[in-house]
Amino acid sequence: MTPGIAGSTAAVVSRDAAEREDAGVSRDAADAAERSEAVTAALATVLDPELDRPVTELGFVRSVSIDGGHVTARLRLPTYFCAPNFAWLMVEDTRRVLAALPWATEVTVVLEDHFASDEINQGVAHGREFAEAFPLLSDPDRLDELRRTFLRKGALAAQARLGRRLTERGWTACQLAGARLHDLPDRLTTTLVRRRRALGLPADGVDPVFTDEHGHPVLAVDMEAHLRRCRTTAVGIGANTEICEGLLAARYGPASGSAAGFTATTPHDTTADTAGGAA
Repeated sequence: MTPGIAGSTAAVVSRDAAEREDAGVSRDAADAAERSEAVTAALATVLDPELDRPVTELGFVRSVSIDGGHVTARLRLPTYFCAPNFAWLMVEDTRRVLAALPWATEVTVVLEDHFASDEINQGVAHGREFAEAFPLLSDPDRLDELRRTFLRKGALAAQARLGRRLTERGWTACQLAGARLHDLPDRLTTTLVRRRRALGLPADGVDPVFTDEHGHPVLAVDMEAHLRRCRTTAVGIGANTEICEGLLAARYGPASGSAAGFTATTPHDTTADTAGGAA
């Protein structure tokens, strides 16, 4: 082989190797981006039980890191003394949704800056029940019933929003009583359907939009009273949300309550954490 041919061959081999390396880097970046999106989507399903909103929207997720199959999520709450049962539910639900990701081999959830952080973090990590970690605060069935109570409130608040929207468009009590979920766009009923399914209540397209807490249809004659109850529930949730958002902003800074307050990152990305220290 002549020197010129040898040089050309070496250049081609080098270029091919560089292209393969670039392709590998691109695939790794794409995989990392997909995992980051999957983690963010999973966390968006975790609700603050009292406020009926995702922890991602409330700014309760301080940071997330992804190292291969190991996902670490760090949570923070508006005050040092937030109710431990509510905090437990959010930490437990966070661990559950992240562990359900098919590629996740290890999940670590850390609640920061809370008076019961150690008990909650260790209890959830070891699969304990709330009553085991806090025997003086709860009986074994209390936490599940508390979760269901707030899901019911969330369903009522969702009906309040739908009722206001439809009555503003001239719907009568009879029309509201006859409305079925498939009569409305999915974007308007998504929250209501999720809350009902979480409660094990009917939530198919043929099921009524307006129901009581047991899933029974609301009659036209009872619609006004039902919507008043729904609105009262929604106002209570909204007021608590404003208080918590204000407390979180005072504790961690004005930007802390933003849905963009965290980014799921890989070991090669150092832009992860939002600023914040304990009050």
